[in-house]
Amino acid sequence: MKSLISVNEPKVKCGCDYYDEIHSARCGGDRVGAAALIKVHIGSMHRTCYDAGMKTSLDHLPSDKQQQLRHAVEIIVQAVKPSMLILFGSYARGDWVDHLEEDRVHYRYQSDMDILAIAKNGVLARKIESKRSLINRLMREVKTPVSLIAEEISFVNAQLAKGQYFYADIYREGILLHDTGKLELVEPKELSLPERKIEAQRHFDHWLKLATNQQAYYPFAMSRGDYCDAAFFLHQVTEKLYSMILLVFTHYKPKLHDLEKLRTLTGSIEPEFLSAFPQSTPFEQNCFDLLCQAYVESRYNPKYCITTEQLTWLAERVEQLQTLAEKHCRAKIDSLG
Repeated sequence: MKSLISVNEPKVKCGCDYYDEIHSARCGGDRVGAAALIKVHIGSMHRTCYDAGMKTSLDHLPSDKQQQLRHAVEIIVQAVKPSMLILFGSYARGDWVDHLEEDRVHYRYQSDMDILAIAKNGVLARKIESKRSLINRLMREVKTPVSLIAEEISFVNAQLAKGQYFYADIYREGILLHDTGKLELVEPKELSLPERKIEAQRHFDHWLKLATNQQAYYPFAMSRGDYCDAAFFLHQVTEKLYSMILLVFTHYKPKLHDLEKLRTLTGSIEPEFLSAFPQSTPFEQNCFDLLCQAYVESRYNPKYCITTEQLTWLAERVEQLQTLAEKHCRAKIDSLG
């Protein structure tokens, strides 16, 4: 695979050179100059990228979304200096959603800007994902939610080489936002549609069965007044449905129990999945927070408390998630031939 950044043009600066200049301009109070340098850096990177299967243009996005992405890139690079940043998911494809309530202020559900950071080793990748100050700054300064995941280059290339289509789709559909030119991605192996269909059907059957089995425990726990157990079972059903969606569509599932991250990842595949757990009111937000906490807190924290009203609402939303999951997964499998 060709380098994503041309190494044969000595006049082209790398990302770190630009960010040093941007930092100097800002420290000197030259905000106009700093803004101009940011624009030059992004544009220069887009012009010098080889056509290696990755897109580099943000022209399909509204200007305010482009500006938000540029600011997010600036924040991330300043904080952790990744080797690559790649936009993927709904904002890369162009099917993101910003579903406002009737008050035109609160969002019923909203797609995240999904960004993959690639680092030279696992230590740096874990540092990127765990840096709380970075996450907090992105939340404060970027209007659209930013979901940042990080992996080391050897892991990403291993997945590409064996045709793991979560990463293969990022390679084909993703948009390169930042590249120091120090790392290279291999070209993804192409799996045939029949191969993908067999894997997708296997994941669908396996995870739907697990979700259905877990769901049977919820009414039993409710009938006994074991609300903490009921919350845990709803968490497990939700996690398994999200796992099913990810594996059917991408043949990839991160090793985590964080429903917020799983919700974001599935929402980047199909924005309608976000509607299963709307977040426009404090009640809805609190209910989903309690569901996310249930994996640990409902079992080990005696102070964990959830009401029948909250459980009833969550059970209805989990049922809606299952309806959407089955519909879209079956459609995906059918589309594979």
